[in-house]
Amino acid sequence: MDFGDIFSHDEQARNSLAPPSARRATYDAFPEGPLEQALRRIGQLEQAVKAGEQQHTQMRRSIERLERQLGVLLAARLEGRDDLAAAPHGDHQTLARKFRTLIEQNFLTFARRYSSRCDRVLDRPATEQTARLISLLSQQFFTDALPASRDTIRFLRLPEGDGHIETAITTLRGHCSDLATRIHRAGLDHAWDFAAPSGAPADPTRQDVWTTCDARAPVGFVMSPAYLVNGRIYCPQLVFTTR
Repeated sequence: MDFGDIFSHDEQARNSLAPPSARRATYDAFPEGPLEQALRRIGQLEQAVKAGEQQHTQMRRSIERLERQLGVLLAARLEGRDDLAAAPHGDHQTLARKFRTLIEQNFLTFARRYSSRCDRVLDRPATEQTARLISLLSQQFFTDALPASRDTIRFLRLPEGDGHIETAITTLRGHCSDLATRIHRAGLDHAWDFAAPSGAPADPTRQDVWTTCDARAPVGFVMSPAYLVNGRIYCPQLVFTTR
C-alpha cells in the first residue's frame, strides 16, 4: 500500500466517524440560491405553457371534428322533412351566427367610432346615435346589390376624403360581400326582413331587443334585419326600443 492509499483511507475513516455537521460538504449539499430557484421555476413554467398549447390544439381539433359530425347528423335527421331545409340547414345556421356577430362586433365598433361624425344621426338623442348608425349600415349592406364604399359614405353623410373612414367602410363592405357569397353558395331562398311596426311591443318570436334597451318598451326602429331561409327565421331582427 502506498502513502496515497494510506492518507485516503485515513480521511475516509475520519469522515465516517465525524458527525454529519463536521463532514466535508459536497456541491449537491449547498442550498439552492434565488437565481437557481428562479431558473428552475422558469423552466417549469415553459413546460407548462407548452403542455397547455398542445392541449388547446387538441381541444380545438376535437371541437372542429365534433362540429363536422354534428352537421352530418343534423343533415341526416332533417333529410326528407318538408318543414325544414334538410342538408343546407346547418350551413345557414352557421351563417346566421356569423351575420349576428358581424352586427354586434364589426358594425358596433364602426358606429361607436364614427357616429359623432355622421350627419344622418346627429339630430337623434345621444343614447341612440350608435344604434341609428348600425341601422343605416344594415340598410346599405344587407341588400341584393351592395353599393360602392363612397356611395355609402355619401348616404351616411360622413366626411368625404377621410381615408380612415373609407378604409373602415370598405372593410365592412368586404365582410358583407363575403357573407352574401357564402349564403348564395349554401343554396335555398333567403331574404332580409326589415319590416316591423313602429310603436308595437317587441315580438320575442321574431325580434331580439338591443342589450341597452328596455324589452318592455315599444319598438322604435330595426337595427338589423331578420335572416330568413325558405320563409323561416334563422336570425331574428335586432330592434331598438324607446319610451
